[in-house]
Amino acid sequence: MGRDDTLLMNLPPSVVELPRRPPEPIPVTGRLQAGASRVDLTPGFLASLAGWGPTLLGARRARAAWGRLFARVLVLDDGQGERVALIAVDLHAGTRYLTERLAEHTAALGLHVGRLFLAGTHNHSGPGNIYANTYYDTFAATESLLKERGLDQVMVDYLVERLGLAVREACARLRPARVGHGVARLWGYSRNRSLAALRENFPGVDDAALRQRVDALDAPSGLPVEQACVDPRIQVLWAEEAEAPHRPIGAFGTFGAHASLLAKEHSLCSPDIFGVAARHAERLLRGASAEPGPVVGLAAGAIGDSDAARPGVGLEALKKARQDRTRNLSLLEEVGRAVGHQLARACEDARAHVSPSLSITALFDEPTIRDATLKDGRRLALSALIGAPTLRGSEMGGGVPFFKEGERLEELPDTDPQWPKAPPRALERLIRESLKYQPHTLPLRLLKVGEVWLMGCPGEPTTWLTHELAQVMRARGAREVMVAAVCGDYAGYLTTEREYQAQHYEGSSTLWGRNTEHWLVEHFDALAMSAATAVPSGTARFTMNPGVHRALSEPRPPTAEPTPFWPRSPEFAEPRVVNGRLVIAGRWFAWAPQERSELGWGAWIRLEDADTGEVLRSANRPLDDQNHTFLLEFTETSGVLEWRWLVVLDDWRHLKDRRIRFRTQGPRGVSVRPPPGARWPEQRLVLSVAA
Repeated sequence: MGRDDTLLMNLPPSVVELPRRPPEPIPVTGRLQAGASRVDLTPGFLASLAGWGPTLLGARRARAAWGRLFARVLVLDDGQGERVALIAVDLHAGTRYLTERLAEHTAALGLHVGRLFLAGTHNHSGPGNIYANTYYDTFAATESLLKERGLDQVMVDYLVERLGLAVREACARLRPARVGHGVARLWGYSRNRSLAALRENFPGVDDAALRQRVDALDAPSGLPVEQACVDPRIQVLWAEEAEAPHRPIGAFGTFGAHASLLAKEHSLCSPDIFGVAARHAERLLRGASAEPGPVVGLAAGAIGDSDAARPGVGLEALKKARQDRTRNLSLLEEVGRAVGHQLARACEDARAHVSPSLSITALFDEPTIRDATLKDGRRLALSALIGAPTLRGSEMGGGVPFFKEGERLEELPDTDPQWPKAPPRALERLIRESLKYQPHTLPLRLLKVGEVWLMGCPGEPTTWLTHELAQVMRARGAREVMVAAVCGDYAGYLTTEREYQAQHYEGSSTLWGRNTEHWLVEHFDALAMSAATAVPSGTARFTMNPGVHRALSEPRPPTAEPTPFWPRSPEFAEPRVVNGRLVIAGRWFAWAPQERSELGWGAWIRLEDADTGEVLRSANRPLDDQNHTFLLEFTETSGVLEWRWLVVLDDWRHLKDRRIRFRTQGPRGVSVRPPPGARWPEQRLVLSVAA
């Protein structure tokens, strides 16, 4: 690394302080209210993608998109002056910087930073460099370690603008509501990837006894032990209109599995399985209705040691299936739909347990974790640190084979809070330098909606740690406990003390050492006993390295016309039916977007009736790439871009015998028009295709 490594470490980080605006008073209406919204967050092409960590060479950037990234917001207002926004975002995390920036926009709505539950899906195929954190802006995105990396301020500004719009729309739609909690179980679609570390919580226990210890949720008897040692529950907070016929408003749910089924080898922006699940659940709950239907958000739960899985498929077979992009996307769709089906069932379960009147209490604290002292005298680490197994990577992602899982530094005194963590020797200097500025506090959130409590965890809690935290909440009066991971901050993994000592990937990535579990228990317990918390004030401080925003901007169109003529004729492939689903594909030739290059601003392509110009609909939604999952990608050829697209439809038989065409939309450069005498290509869905 040499010279480049030194250059990185010599860059002086910037210090940014964000003043916290006092929130406006929340109107007292005397009625429980709810409102929901959905806003597109999809970044532009060539955005750095976060989740899998850095490489020595090369980069993983968005050269294709499969589906859109969304923020799904559910705002609850108890009518007595308390209001909270539950936001599920298709991002790697709801980072502290995004949350604080968003609070600047939402203070006018009565929503200070403690009332914002910005929870990520932990998507590994969304934009990176959004942390304002010298470590995670360096090590979370798949970029070369030999190049400078830091905060992408342009990306953050875009995301904050879109998130602010989402919260404003949800608040504008507040109406009298009934709210309830629901749950559905999904076995076989998640697996504990760190079973050896989990076993450390139960010394001397064999697999049969282990199943009994963790199996309070009635796992099927034939399920492999690694698929039984997870939390299979999809839990939701559901809201519907108070007045008959009780139209649905929206839901906020959690599920414990990594949203990382899309392999890191594919340079593709996608919402992964959680995005598929949310879309599928919304469709199921909407049914045949032409009404908008509910907004159903799904955020990460007990994900620390839980990966997505597929029943009957072993780990190696699953990893092999992910190598081929087409098979990987089919796998995403299959697993995501299974999650979505149970997400819809959880919503239906909640509808049977709604109440028109609930007290809501939003609690927030920012305790110091650096060098903190526990009640029994034990201490937290003086400095944040990762171990060598972190660079070895997780099972699904892989990493540097040189490093070994379970590597320990036994020479470290066992009184040291970081014992037995062994720092990675090859990159120790760079890692310690980037971790030197890790925030000394962690934001903790607790929302009480009647007897249903939602914990906002600023990291990735393991299955058993989540269980222990929930037990603490139940001892303080909760009937049901939901845990939203990567909520309001991203501070790595959160493990139990025994899991930490095993120094697998998760324990090695627990920044503040072996006593993190006990620190979380003490502070969440104290938060649960609080009647109220003070309005967050002062400033939020961030130490960051400025980064570079990457966007597709070349080649440029040859004219300044808003919609130039296409440089080559587009092509529309003959539609075909595969396994009962209609596959439609085509391509057009254009250039790079010249303004508002992020996809989230609107659709880039739509399908029309060639005779009337009417936009076609499928599943009661306009047939465009913002309302349906299109594969959209580009390649450069002779000074222009070839844009290819493909969509697979379940609801299509009403389109038979119609002549259809596609037409571009979107920003200048991408959107083109036919020259005089030409027209967009058409296809007729003939009876033989549509049978």
